[in-house]
Amino acid sequence: MSSRRRLGLSVGVAGVLLFSGCATDPAPPTTAQLSKAPSVTFQQIGIDQVRAESAEVVTATRDLGVALAQAEPDTGGTNRVVSPWSAMTALGMVRAGADGTTADELDRALGPYRPKALAALLGQLDVIGGDPGTVDEDNPPTPPVYRQGTGAFVQKSSSLGRQYLTDLSSFFDTGVYPIDFRTPQAANAINEWIAVNTGGQITQAPVPPDPETVFSLLSTVYLGAAWDRPFTQTIDDGTFTTGPGRTVPTAMMSQTDDFRLARGAGWTALELPYGGGGLAMQVVLPDVGASVGSTLSGAVLGAVSDGLKRARPAEVSVTMPRWKIEQTVDLAPVLEGLGARRMFTSDADLSAIGEDVFVSGAAQSATITVGEKGTVAAAVTQVAMTTTGLPPEQPETFDADRPFVYQIVDTSTSLPLFLGVVANPTAN
Repeated sequence: MSSRRRLGLSVGVAGVLLFSGCATDPAPPTTAQLSKAPSVTFQQIGIDQVRAESAEVVTATRDLGVALAQAEPDTGGTNRVVSPWSAMTALGMVRAGADGTTADELDRALGPYRPKALAALLGQLDVIGGDPGTVDEDNPPTPPVYRQGTGAFVQKSSSLGRQYLTDLSSFFDTGVYPIDFRTPQAANAINEWIAVNTGGQITQAPVPPDPETVFSLLSTVYLGAAWDRPFTQTIDDGTFTTGPGRTVPTAMMSQTDDFRLARGAGWTALELPYGGGGLAMQVVLPDVGASVGSTLSGAVLGAVSDGLKRARPAEVSVTMPRWKIEQTVDLAPVLEGLGARRMFTSDADLSAIGEDVFVSGAAQSATITVGEKGTVAAAVTQVAMTTTGLPPEQPETFDADRPFVYQIVDTSTSLPLFLGVVANPTAN
């Protein structure tokens, strides 16, 4: 490690599927006050203005989500939940401060840096609104509550580049919270901010700050949403196949109604819309005998979204389990595997954020609860830095009684907010 004076930066992202907020902080922590670049406002950019660039970001976000979901080896029984969009937003804020080879590697790993497209996608979801603190997990709301918040916590004695502060305001709708990382109050301020922005679903930063930290970026995504058509029946004596010859007793939820259904090579997908807001869960069921890994790819999930957009609603009898999943992913090996290596070394160029800083660790924690009435989900990502057709006569059937992939998307752009695997719904 370099003998230069050590600095630290943590970048966090918290997400839950339920509330929309472009990236502003609904309730700043009482221990720190937000300061933005003077005379700089968030750029209100319509999706149609940056349609091609937004499509690039959506594809890159999906690919990043797949890489995160594949971070742990597939043992045939691993449940997964990640937030591609929260991770992309946080890493976008890192990219805003990168230069040279560090920026080039991030662009190769995450796709070209498109700040206006990031801002447009943030604004696209901002119209949903709501307060995560008002959501009852047992009775998710209609219309949905969705919110994404971003914030930068900075050591009081540190300076931040003027252009970087401008970019945070222009494209991520945030500024800085000056705090003293050398005191216990720093962790309290960050944890309080995360808890407020995720409705209490996430209460701890994945990488706690230490006295050497000088900067911490956070982006939260929160969703609480009721199904447009809740499940009306419960099958208490259902079963779920976790592997060849292996089944577990599982209570299943069931309903028959009009849904979009699409099929592709080796998979069948169903779209379950939430009540209002243009959000939906897409459940991707591999064909019998195929592994869940065969559908866990950016190409397949992109084809799923495209196929479901073209599909016409038809009567489908749906059976699927309830589930609750919590997961923590180490992002460092994922990003290094994608080619973003230099930012983890003393040769990193993140000078717009701070001199001689490099990423020393990165992690994401996420949680999702799915039941008869709807969905509540949250995620927090942190990057720590230091120096150096016709309707059928009979209903279609869709029995998700074996491992499957799911993603929660903004149906107008196909932007994946959450993505994961249900391998065993009885395991947490």
